[in-house]
Amino acid sequence: MPFIALGVAMIIVDATIVNVAVPSIIRDLHLSATSAEWLNSIYSLVFAALLISAGRAGDRFGRRSLFLLGTLLFVVASLVAATAPTGSVLLLGRFLQGIGGAMVLPSTLSTVNALFQGRERAIAFAIWGSTIGGVAALGPLVGGWLTTDVSWRWAFLVNVPVGVLIAVGVALFIPETRDPADGKGVDLGGNALVTLGFSGVVFALIEGVHYG
Repeated sequence: MPFIALGVAMIIVDATIVNVAVPSIIRDLHLSATSAEWLNSIYSLVFAALLISAGRAGDRFGRRSLFLLGTLLFVVASLVAATAPTGSVLLLGRFLQGIGGAMVLPSTLSTVNALFQGRERAIAFAIWGSTIGGVAALGPLVGGWLTTDVSWRWAFLVNVPVGVLIAVGVALFIPETRDPADGKGVDLGGNALVTLGFSGVVFALIEGVHYG
């Protein structure tokens, strides 16, 4: 359970830790106002759009495998964001982080559901939920401290050692779980429509003024 909670904490913190670092990032990378808005939005957009698809993939092909793959992708994406020389590369890193986060969150929830029973399951779900609530509030504090005393790049670099620790712990201590295939396959059309729908709404909110 500690590594599951740590995985949840990593991806939820990343949704809020960047907010207070945006002014420093704008100065260093000379971001436009639109790019700065996308910096805050693209992670949550990709994360939300892919949750259903990623959760389904974990159920069919293995939740621990999806957890590990998502964590490793998140670490690589964090390195891309932390070392970004331009705003475009930084947005690419945030985009990839969103994919990794969407792979991690549903796999942790379904793993908890599969591994625990009865009272233990209730306790595990309570830990899972309280982790999300607690670290979401912690993100801006950590981001402000790192940006002020070190560098905004450490808001991303901090994910690297944490992600490696999670990957090792999951590989060693979390068993693989999956559901038998139910014959329904993957709803590619529905997944594509959900992703395009979320993307369209956020694009309209951010670029609406520019395009009238």
